[in-house]
Amino acid sequence: MKRTKSKTVDPGRRDPAPRALAVRSLLIPTAVILAILHAAIIISIVSINQNSARLSAIMQDFGDYSADATSLLAGSSLLSETSSNYVLMPFDESGEPNLGVLVAYTEELKNPRRGHDVSARFAHYEVGADAAELLNAAAASAERMNEAQSHAIELVRSVYPLPAIPALDALPRYSLSEEEASLTNEEKLDRAIKLVFGGGYTADKASVSQNVNACVSLLQREMQQKAGEASAQIASGRRMLWAMTLSIIAVLLVVFVLFYRLLVLPLTHFARGIDSDEALEERRGLREVRLLAGSYNALRKRRNLTERFLRSAANTDALTGLPNRFSFNHYLLEHENTGDSVGIVLFDVNNLKIVNDTKGHLAGDKLICAAAECISDIFDPAHSGRCFRIGGDEFAVCITNETQETFERLIDEFLEEQTRRGIGIAYGHAYGAAGEGSSFDDLFEQADRSMYEMKEKMHVFRT
Repeated sequence: MKRTKSKTVDPGRRDPAPRALAVRSLLIPTAVILAILHAAIIISIVSINQNSARLSAIMQDFGDYSADATSLLAGSSLLSETSSNYVLMPFDESGEPNLGVLVAYTEELKNPRRGHDVSARFAHYEVGADAAELLNAAAASAERMNEAQSHAIELVRSVYPLPAIPALDALPRYSLSEEEASLTNEEKLDRAIKLVFGGGYTADKASVSQNVNACVSLLQREMQQKAGEASAQIASGRRMLWAMTLSIIAVLLVVFVLFYRLLVLPLTHFARGIDSDEALEERRGLREVRLLAGSYNALRKRRNLTERFLRSAANTDALTGLPNRFSFNHYLLEHENTGDSVGIVLFDVNNLKIVNDTKGHLAGDKLICAAAECISDIFDPAHSGRCFRIGGDEFAVCITNETQETFERLIDEFLEEQTRRGIGIAYGHAYGAAGEGSSFDDLFEQADRSMYEMKEKMHVFRT
């Protein structure tokens, strides 16, 4: 015969409704939905950042490409101007060779913005074929202009030889034909002028200007198209980000309503029932709330069997050995109406959180102990003082039956001791003489306000 295990039932409590909604049944789907929405938000943010970076790169590239193209025009114009000036005026007003324009011409030749230089760089740029073709056409025209300039300068220098100076060493030489070498000086000068002012030269000069300007305009259109695409993707990402954010708000709102109805309202009724010493309703709220109500009702039925009150008051801080906050409050109560003069100093250890985060909590504990030692060494019982640790990084000192001069001297000694030990402790103090009617609350408030004013001046915040 098969035996069945018997289940012990507590007659003092009822099982909650089997169809009650459990917290896990609500939280797990919510967590999954929120995780998906947060993943979508992260994807949107990454997409927005990538497209923003792409947009910045596009604008940067446009500036670089346009500057490189216009540098070709600027360099070509400068070479044309200086060479033309020399051809027209080989000598200045004093009759000396017009070397200034030739030096400027030579220096410009050193800049990497010649036609072939710019054309070579454009071959590696991400530009359309049409823009590259326009730039190459301008570069070819600029090269022909350079050749005509060298030819014209060589014709002039064959008539008026130039002095041998280092500044002109880089000036290119052009090989004249036998026919040109046999020309008269006037014919050579006339031919030089025609080279830099003739129709072919003028056409090449106009070609450089027109092709460079057309190239820059085309680059602008290309970059605007790319920037428009990137901006559209950024806008799309932002719309998705807003949609996901609103979805999260909607999910959280629904969860809030459910928790309010199934958790907050039942617990509110429970609080009123407990305050009235009534049995709690076990058929409302989440399953866990109903279990809580059932457990309370069971405890309520057994409460009359035994009542005990457990008290423990730890008067000493385990880390520093100083009296703790409970002792501090008790001390204030004992001395509130004695009429004794009293000085209160409040301390706050600086940078405790930074020490904990960077060096570990063991180092933070050492810092607290060092601060406690620094404070207690100055404000010891020999000066009718009591030191307390009233918080994580907060200390307090109460000194009774001492003059204000002694109180101020102890604070000065503390400042010296703090500096000597290299410990940063913000402090605030207040003193009340006997018979002046200053309450501990007033002195505590003054010291607290003084301490935080010091922390603001030191730009140190509570850690």
